[in-house]
Amino acid sequence: MRAMEQFDEYIFGTLGSEQKQAFEERLKTDVEFAAAFNKHKALIEAINHNEQRIHLKQILSTIHKQEFGNDPKVINIKEETFIKRYGKTFAVAASVAVLAVIGTVTLLSTGGYLLKQQSNAITDLKRDVTELKYSQGAIIEGITGATNKRIKNYAPANIEGTGFALNNKGYFITSFHMVKNADSVFVTNAILDRASAKLVASEPSLDIAIYKIERIDAIKTFVFPFSFKENSSEIGDKIFTLGYPRRDAVYGEGALSSMTGFNNDTTMYQISIPVNPGNSGGPLMDEQGNIIGVIRGKQSSAEGTGFAIKSNFIKQTIDRLENDSLRKELTLSTKKSNLRGLKRSEQIKKIQPFVFNVMVYKR
Repeated sequence: MRAMEQFDEYIFGTLGSEQKQAFEERLKTDVEFAAAFNKHKALIEAINHNEQRIHLKQILSTIHKQEFGNDPKVINIKEETFIKRYGKTFAVAASVAVLAVIGTVTLLSTGGYLLKQQSNAITDLKRDVTELKYSQGAIIEGITGATNKRIKNYAPANIEGTGFALNNKGYFITSFHMVKNADSVFVTNAILDRASAKLVASEPSLDIAIYKIERIDAIKTFVFPFSFKENSSEIGDKIFTLGYPRRDAVYGEGALSSMTGFNNDTTMYQISIPVNPGNSGGPLMDEQGNIIGVIRGKQSSAEGTGFAIKSNFIKQTIDRLENDSLRKELTLSTKKSNLRGLKRSEQIKKIQPFVFNVMVYKR
């Protein structure tokens, strides 16, 4: 017997008891079979709902012809007479309509369609961390013989994400939503041991926070790799990012897909890069190694659709600082990037010391 025939017989209750039992057992053990059955069942339900709608339209059409003829114009009717003649019919028709609507909502919700439509919002990409995750990590490290003590010897942060250097003086930028109400913030990467950082400036409306690392001995001898692009990039430009959706840095690449962000926000780009919790605050770069933005979040209902604050708004935030000495300290380099012309793996080697795993502690 073909699968489709089995599906129909199960749905319409014509399978024998043994066949039904075997069918239900297969649904539990055969993932592909179960998925195909659910799709077929949804199709049958959709067809039934459509037939109910057609039937309702036919009922209403018949009532209209009986009462008004074929004249489409609106005609006054005597309420009392109309209700006596057609009240029951309308009640039945209304019941059918309600059931059809409820069934359709249920069907679409089961498939996730309505849920996705209603959750069409921007999602922050901070990475929540729990004791359990760190305990599991410690067990894995014990099995593999890993000796990364700077992770194992500290209590886990509440939230983790990404930040990147603004210059070689220890200043870095990250997402404000991640560090809001933080008691303390630490950074680390493959080069830099865990170091504390202090907030020096923020712009909540742009989701930008600027911190200074207290100890930068490990990276102060490295050549600062970034330049900050002042003019806008173009749709279709190839772009990439580096961030910490997990303990190790993760590379992602894609294209700039829109000049505006969520809800046509002109402070953001829309990007076609799969970004995940932990990518918040990471650098968005063009092929020449220019910083063109800061990763902000992603669209809840569209995988592979992210958003980034444009780099020129970083510069505007710094230019508006009232503290003159801090503003001078944060002067951004707009000269040609020393990453220009290098193959991607070489660019990443130079970038990585200046991209940080940001660990946020809150009470």
